[in-house]
Amino acid sequence: MSDENQGGFKVTDRRLFNSDGSLRDDADISEPAPAPIVTPEPPAAVSAAAPAPPVPEPIPEPLDDDDVAHEQTMFTEFLMGIASSAFVYLGLVEHPATGRRQVDLMAAKESIDMLVMLREKTKGNLTRGEDRFFEDLLADLQMQFVALNRR
Repeated sequence: MSDENQGGFKVTDRRLFNSDGSLRDDADISEPAPAPIVTPEPPAAVSAAAPAPPVPEPIPEPLDDDDVAHEQTMFTEFLMGIASSAFVYLGLVEHPATGRRQVDLMAAKESIDMLVMLREKTKGNLTRGEDRFFEDLLADLQMQFVALNRR
């Protein structure tokens, strides 16, 4: 039995170059055929005579008392997150990274301005409690800023 038929498979070396970098004698350097270009079919024509019916907007479910309380708490926490940076920069609380109080009026002003902008954008969309909290928080920060800015 010959060695060629024992393995059941044939190995063909398709490398173009020898180990020294020279082109092999049996190398096929013809360019491969380009891949066929497949163009997608255009979408089916849409009839202008029969427009699609409008999609009705979902009717929001009324919020129960727990949902309202949760939203109010989340909004209050959101405001306090923004206000906390103003408190830090006004020197009212310690900076969390340094553990020291510092005053940076420009950074405090940016935080307060952000709250003022948010106040304008949410006007008329807050509950009485949220509105009162927001007004008190903003007034307190503005008073502290003015007091420090006069020094």
